[in-house]
Amino acid sequence: MFRRSHQAKNCLKRFRTDLGPRYAEVIRKMRLNELLILHLLEQLDRTDGGGSDGRKVLQAVQNGNEGEQVVKQEPVSSVKPAASLTTDRKMTLLDYQNSPFVSKMKPRCLSFLDFNVVISQEDFEQIPKYMRGRESVDELVTFLQTVVVACFEEKYTLLYKNKKAITNQQDLALWKAFNLQQAAFPNHKFVTQGDIARKMGRLIDKKVNGKIQMLRHLHIMQETRHEGTVYYFWIRE
Repeated sequence: MFRRSHQAKNCLKRFRTDLGPRYAEVIRKMRLNELLILHLLEQLDRTDGGGSDGRKVLQAVQNGNEGEQVVKQEPVSSVKPAASLTTDRKMTLLDYQNSPFVSKMKPRCLSFLDFNVVISQEDFEQIPKYMRGRESVDELVTFLQTVVVACFEEKYTLLYKNKKAITNQQDLALWKAFNLQQAAFPNHKFVTQGDIARKMGRLIDKKVNGKIQMLRHLHIMQETRHEGTVYYFWIRE
């Protein structure tokens, strides 16, 4: 009895001093490799297939081999959480036109640096009070980002797509309309009043128009009319 008790104590002691830390290290490496897989899959997807080196590393991680080598190739500090990987998809419109994304049929949410803009409290206070009304800077920024910028990004994501990559008939009809509009203003980036209304799912009312006028005052957009259509040019550099 005493001998069994002594053996049990030795086993527990060995686990605490040797096996326990080794088990914790294995779990740590497994979690790290999971993050690496997410990171590498994103990199391979962004490059439309990726390079052979990336595939070799990914295969090694998935097979559970060369764990030490994988960890050394990608330090913990450089591993990005999956939730933040989407921020890497920001690019210029020119980069997008020359990227594999224009040939992909699967819709993808992209953001463009061309439409990056910040409205500070100081900027907002430069807008005349009669124009601001009860509007706050937060409300204006929300409208800018969720309606206006989103409208520009969705429009140019579709506009620059290859026609063969568009399978939805509604998107194809929009693609044709966008190209006709772009031909009228080839040197401008713009949305129309109809684009904004379609994005919101309702007509532009007095309140929405007031927000647009504030964005015009801040020299973010410029309004013009052509053949009965209201256009809003993006003029912020």
